Amino acid sequence: MALPGPLNRYLLLMAQEHLEFRLPEIKSLLSLFGGHFTSSQETYGKSPFWVLNIPSEDIARNLMKRTVCAKSIFELWGHGKSPEELYSSLKNYPVEKMVPFLHSDSTYKIKIHTFNKTLTQEEKVKRIDALEFLPFEGKVNLKKPQHIFSILEDYGLDPNCIPENPHNIYFGRWIADGQRELIESYSVKKRHFIGNTSMDAGLSFIMANHGKVKENDIVFDPFVGTVYSILGLLKTHSNQMDKVLFKEAQESFSVPLDN
Repeated sequence: MALPGPLNRYLLLMAQEHLEFRLPEIKSLLSLFGGHFTSSQETYGKSPFWVLNIPSEDIARNLMKRTVCAKSIFELWGHGKSPEELYSSLKNYPVEKMVPFLHSDSTYKIKIHTFNKTLTQEEKVKRIDALEFLPFEGKVNLKKPQHIFSILEDYGLDPNCIPENPHNIYFGRWIADGQRELIESYSVKKRHFIGNTSMDAGLSFIMANHGKVKENDIVFDPFVGTVYSILGLLKTHSNQMDKVLFKEAQESFSVPLDN
């Protein structure tokens, strides 16, 4: 059966690392931006697919401007355990909510994301063609579309036991991506020097997000060490920092901290 719940549902595509920190991070950021964590999904565990009820698209976008635990967020239009259930769910989604993104003056493309399985190009095309019942009136633009839609298929967590058919299929409108690129940009590998207290970049951002750090907040770090623990604070705009310490921090990275 398709997931029940209100129509303003969003699908979060989560990264598969730091699993124990994902839920606290999302809850903290939603609280920071005026939202509240609510979901009809029974459990999250290790699954990369989370269905949430978020008050507005603005809150969803703000969430993605900070999170490093989530890859992308989608406005969820349909969900099912099988293609037939997905199509039924999509047909029940209010047309008036679709029309602003499907009109004749718009451009779009449809992407396919699979977890724990790789599809052939022929299989991908077949899945896209099966959505012909949706009222798309715009033109396809694969390079710079105004709107991006995604089919997301979940084949479970066991790479040694991949099912023939997905456990869950989702369809939604892409809203925004998270800040995963910051982890690579500020990787320990890119530091000019490394100390005993150098912290993984991802964890420093997660710490700042768990703490709901925002602009003009005062944060005390008695064990600042090689600056890595305050990296997340600098990138979240809590960046009033001693000029000497900031200069030393800046010199230790191969990319600017104040961009």
